[in-house]
Amino acid sequence: MPDRTKLHVGDVIRLLAVPLADIEQRDREIQEGLTDAGWTANAIERIIVQCPLVTIDRIDEYGMPWFDAELKSEAGETEYHSLAVMDDDSWAYS
Repeated sequence: MPDRTKLHVGDVIRLLAVPLADIEQRDREIQEGLTDAGWTANAIERIIVQCPLVTIDRIDEYGMPWFDAELKSEAGETEYHSLAVMDDDSWAYS
């Protein structure tokens, strides 16, 4: 299993799955009727479909690796997302 604490800026990883915590959060938000429920899980699912290879752009002050992703919406517009790598089971080294 890969270890997110070993990632460095410039490393390329492949997203394999939505982290369980994001799926659980989406389920809770849907049950609560929140607007835009589960946007993180939804974005990760779309990244996996559109372009699962991402590059680590930065490491924050807590040691958390982050990547940026551009997605095309159903309307053809570009969306920008910035996400942290939190779950070691959801990705692999490319």
